[in-house]
Amino acid sequence: MMAYNTIEDIPQTPMLKKITILSSMGIMMDGYTLTVFSYALLYLIKVMALTSYEISIMGISSILGVFAGSIIFGKMADIYGRRYIYVYDLIAVSIFIFLTGFSTNYVNFSIFQFLVGLGIGADYPISSSIQAEFSPKKVRGKYLLINIFSFSIGSIIFLFVAVPLVLFTGVNAWRFMYIIGAIFPILVLYSRKKMPESPYWIQHKFGKNAGERARLEMEKYTGYRINKIPELEVGGSKIRDVLKGKYLVYSIFISVAWFSYDIVSYGIWTYSPLIFSTEITSYYADLYIVFTGMAESIPVFIGFLIAIYYVDKIGRKSLLIIGFLGSFIALIIFFFMNIYMVVGLIMTFSAFGIVHFFHNLGPSPMTYAYPVEIFPTRIRGTAMGFATSVSRLGSILAVFSFPIIDALYGLKTIVIYFAVFELIGLIITIKYAPETKNKSLT
Repeated sequence: MMAYNTIEDIPQTPMLKKITILSSMGIMMDGYTLTVFSYALLYLIKVMALTSYEISIMGISSILGVFAGSIIFGKMADIYGRRYIYVYDLIAVSIFIFLTGFSTNYVNFSIFQFLVGLGIGADYPISSSIQAEFSPKKVRGKYLLINIFSFSIGSIIFLFVAVPLVLFTGVNAWRFMYIIGAIFPILVLYSRKKMPESPYWIQHKFGKNAGERARLEMEKYTGYRINKIPELEVGGSKIRDVLKGKYLVYSIFISVAWFSYDIVSYGIWTYSPLIFSTEITSYYADLYIVFTGMAESIPVFIGFLIAIYYVDKIGRKSLLIIGFLGSFIALIIFFFMNIYMVVGLIMTFSAFGIVHFFHNLGPSPMTYAYPVEIFPTRIRGTAMGFATSVSRLGSILAVFSFPIIDALYGLKTIVIYFAVFELIGLIITIKYAPETKNKSLT
């Protein structure tokens, strides 16, 4: 049996790949849920005769759930363990996304979606902490990025599911979109129950003797001799610990960067089908919009694949800067084009595609990876929950304000509004972002 100094030094194992798949499911459901609403909205507006206010409430309901779930269960993951909640949060997601398909008005739709978001929110800090704590440091960035890449996979899975539903189920297509989504979380529940608890958390919670037993268990799972669990920082697991000393600077950086990214990302991703629907008048308009969404996913995949390849080579900070800068430039150019010419579907699609590329090269994966790498084990779940919840305030602001600003001032005002937040994300990254490439967790 080959020996390695710590769990962070061992090679990639089949166990790591299994953990990555299981940890990705909650994030995948977030992508599915956001995307399904974007397309279901085309039907819901007609079926429920929705006002702009009701659309906004429905749009933010699952995001409010993620906001609450991430901060509540992130803290619980530091107190009670990663595995305990990790096993059960997807049950809630499955039940309430199924019930969403039977909604009769915007009120019960919003309640069910809030509860879906609560389960997804729980999964963000837990899955990311588990992924970081089981990943070797030389490839930790890659596996964290694969983890968040599942958000986009959830989106594309929905788009493939949507095609036959749009063709064959008529005005009830939106109901089947949600009901089918309930199947995916169930597929991983049994496997999650068999996963071990994080050895980092065990040593932090119960001391070195328990950590030694966890180390021996990890040897059994990985097939390698592990000399020790890394030394861990001691201290409490309270939310206020995230806002003390150097961690206050880290919290400001990641919260502002993620908030800024989510305003733009959620605004574009949620409402682009609605924008495109005003430009397409064919009998098969709904189907064309689904295919437009598939095409819109191409730059997302390209950006993510480049980021996965380079994240452990050039680091997190450089990619985050490139992502914010590229998105800012693209939005500024699109803004001036809106002033001086008539911008149609192709131009709007191209601009959004460029923004998606740069977002998924930098802000999307890096804002997910940073919190679990820069905060210690004792507050890792709490910090990730805090950062996720702040980011969802950006999502809520975007989803709630987009239809109102669009109705009052038009698309070009939204574009410059988004560009300002890209610039804020860029500045905060340049000034405060640390580099975590090949650094040990503590």
